[in-house]
Amino acid sequence: MTEWLASLGYLGALLGAAFEGEISFLAVLQAVRLGYLNFYYVLLSVFVGAQAVDWFIFLAARRGGTAVLERHPGLEARLRRMSRLLERRSTLLLLSYRFLYGFRIVLPTLFGVSSITKRRFGLLSFISTLLWVSAIGYGGYFFTAYLEAFLLWVQHYAIWAALAVLLLAGGAWLGRQKWGAFRARGSRQHREQWA
Repeated sequence: MTEWLASLGYLGALLGAAFEGEISFLAVLQAVRLGYLNFYYVLLSVFVGAQAVDWFIFLAARRGGTAVLERHPGLEARLRRMSRLLERRSTLLLLSYRFLYGFRIVLPTLFGVSSITKRRFGLLSFISTLLWVSAIGYGGYFFTAYLEAFLLWVQHYAIWAALAVLLLAGGAWLGRQKWGAFRARGSRQHREQWA
């Protein structure tokens, strides 16, 4: 995946951020680590891709959300309750939705249908995406160094590590079998003593 994203270059980083998120971002960071791409251009590309998809979802919900609500009247009462919660906690949710797995599409949709202004969404979404790109970008870049070192270590010592894991698992299984037999014998002696 790293080579494929590197062949797409910064467009791959932008599209990966728009359609997938963290996993493609980390793959692009590995391409940076290998020298295929520039780190800061990758951060910029991921930022633009993430902002583009956020704005697309927000504006699509703003434009078509009321039509969906008119077709499904049961959703309107639920949306009113969620809108009140969103408006009370909108700043916190807007700053953190990028870090909440599974909410990257849901929350911009709800914000689009709610009464939050475009200006407020834009400002807080900009800050949230900036924080997300910085945290995942810098953290992921340094993490990939440790991951690369770990994978080299595993490649070199894989047979010994697998053997050690098998020996430990076998010892644990054997110990559990012996402990079960010991407990059963002790329980039988205890019952005979009190019978």
